[in-house]
Amino acid sequence: MTASLISCLLDKYPLLRPYLRKICDRCRRRETLTGTMKLGRLDRKIIAGLQEFFGMAPLTISATGEVRISFDRFFQNTEPRTREEWINALHLALGLTRESNAEDQARIGDTAARILKRLEIAYPDLPGLASAVGGLDRLCRLVADSGENIQQELFQAAEVIRFLKQNSEPITFSELAARFCRDSKALRDTELAKMIASWLEILDGEHGASWQEQTVWDRYHVVRDRLAVSATVCGPLLYEKNGKVYDWIYQLWQAGEPATLSWQNITGIEKMYQTGEVTEKFPLVTCENEAPFGRLVREGHPAVILYTCGFPNDAVLTIYRLLAPEATNRLHWGDSDLAGLRIAAILHKAHPLQLWRCDLKTLQAHKSRLLPLLSGQKQQISDFLSRHADFPFATELKFTKENGWLEQENLQEKRGIKLI
Repeated sequence: MTASLISCLLDKYPLLRPYLRKICDRCRRRETLTGTMKLGRLDRKIIAGLQEFFGMAPLTISATGEVRISFDRFFQNTEPRTREEWINALHLALGLTRESNAEDQARIGDTAARILKRLEIAYPDLPGLASAVGGLDRLCRLVADSGENIQQELFQAAEVIRFLKQNSEPITFSELAARFCRDSKALRDTELAKMIASWLEILDGEHGASWQEQTVWDRYHVVRDRLAVSATVCGPLLYEKNGKVYDWIYQLWQAGEPATLSWQNITGIEKMYQTGEVTEKFPLVTCENEAPFGRLVREGHPAVILYTCGFPNDAVLTIYRLLAPEATNRLHWGDSDLAGLRIAAILHKAHPLQLWRCDLKTLQAHKSRLLPLLSGQKQQISDFLSRHADFPFATELKFTKENGWLEQENLQEKRGIKLI
């Protein structure tokens, strides 16, 4: 595309000029155009101009209306010489030069340092925030891409984190975004949401190669739909709420079925306990995965069985806290990998428990059924243990690192042996 052709497009779409200038600024700072650039939420006329200018493939529009352009896609299969000619033509059409200068770099550095200082002053209650941002070098790159406008996004992220650090009740992404971003869609699978989750992991000392964004949100009670927050339990249970005793969980247990309680069911429960009509007092077993949980239910194991569905959500933890003090014993059955033992530790922190079917003795007895770990997974365990010297199940985790992990479904039961 020649400078004259670009000028014709600019005459047709004059509103494109400031956005194309930003692209040129990025090119001048980085000395070329690569990667992806965020342009923000744009008017339809501007989007139409960008589509005619760059084509459809390089542009993406998120569910929140945020427009991004991929220069790698735009220049795909383009010779380096042709790409440089296009960049030069764009600068010429806008009346700009491509030369980078020390003043630009100094301005970026000053802006980044100023934003970082403002963050530290505004959020003294979030120590480590500068590290979570990535330090001055990372912030310089963000400023180079987005200019001083990045400050608003960083402060929004910090405000959300400050709130979540104090929050103990389920809150939806829409509610959180409306409260702090004035846009209910601002945290629905956006870059801002990813940044907040990443910062939380770093501030908590949990960030690693295999960190999972959804696990972070679960830990801080952020849900997509409050009605979807539920817990499934099976046992001869009663609970008291608003002066009434409810026995429907017990009735389902008599029919050999588990009960699923919504967050609305759980909210306000004062007590939950085993009915006196069953003379044998049962232990409480928490179970990580669905298939083993279903097997325990079908086989009628003499236990109150609580399904954690992986990492326990607020509903599961609430039910566990209600049941744990009443139980004769608290046992957890899960995988023996890092994630599985962390699930056990979360429950153990709420109320102490013992490992069952994934304890050291069981792991040693099932050595032939252990699944090997990748070198990266072994390193992740080493890093985790170095950060958590007081991890309650360190013995099992060290065994897993050296020998492999036992998946719940790989446990072989011996007939006639009562395992509870």
